[in-house]
Amino acid sequence: MFFFFIAVNVILPIFIVMSLGYLLSKYFTIDLPSLSKLNFYVFIPVFMFYSLLIFKPGDREIAMTVLFNILLAVFTFLAMYGITRWLKFEPNLAAASTLAVMIFNSANYGIPVVELAYRGEGVAIQVITITAMNILTYTLGILISGGWSEWRRGAVTILKLPILYALALAWILRAINFDMPDYFMTPLKWVADGMMPIALLTLGAQLGHGGISFRHPKELWITIGARLLLAPVIAYLLITVMSFHGLLARVLFVSSAFPTAVATVLFGIEYDKEPTFAADVVFITTLLSAVTVTGAISLTTVLWP
Repeated sequence: MFFFFIAVNVILPIFIVMSLGYLLSKYFTIDLPSLSKLNFYVFIPVFMFYSLLIFKPGDREIAMTVLFNILLAVFTFLAMYGITRWLKFEPNLAAASTLAVMIFNSANYGIPVVELAYRGEGVAIQVITITAMNILTYTLGILISGGWSEWRRGAVTILKLPILYALALAWILRAINFDMPDYFMTPLKWVADGMMPIALLTLGAQLGHGGISFRHPKELWITIGARLLLAPVIAYLLITVMSFHGLLARVLFVSSAFPTAVATVLFGIEYDKEPTFAADVVFITTLLSAVTVTGAISLTTVLWP
């Protein structure tokens, strides 16, 4: 019964808005690069800045969230390294598969889910996960896709991430106990409130931009299973070892079950690492996440009541 409640009240609203974006991309010419830039440079950084000022997670909570996501990425990488070698994935497929399991959609998909499921402090935890995931994407992601020769490019990209500066500014303002005046907070709230619908419309449009090829079906389903099932198992073990509990444990576990991020497709295109395969993983994991993320949220009520 609780599974059905979560499916209807948390997941269904998200998929309705995503479906609108999907339909728009099928009937109209959507400028996806501009829409993505609007999310990346305006809505997500402002949302993060505003959320950190409003909800104010503790320093230990921030540190533990960052550490957890780094460890999750490392152990997921090691698991996929072993799986892809054992099953003899072709090198480009192995890189695409590993990246698709490591990098999950923490922002466009993650924020709406956490907002509807946990609200308040849960959103603040997810904001830190977004920061960690972006740093991991442009370090480990670039190394896996492009090799060690690309490390400088990754470092430069990280320094250009607007979310880092939003996080730093919020941290400074909190440290000096500065209260933003209403004439600043009001427009910030307007933009922050627009983040969820714009992010979901963008994600839906991105999913509608291509089709499904189903190339390399064996590797495809192994990658999907690893992203939606193996990653949460690794996350659960980490949460247990690190003795997390309550809201922190619930949000981190659920975020580990999110679908693959669209960034993996962009890396596939940039470094010629099976972009069609990556697009298939993004599309199918997003669809199946309606079941697996609902299950993950339901599980948290039992594991960390």
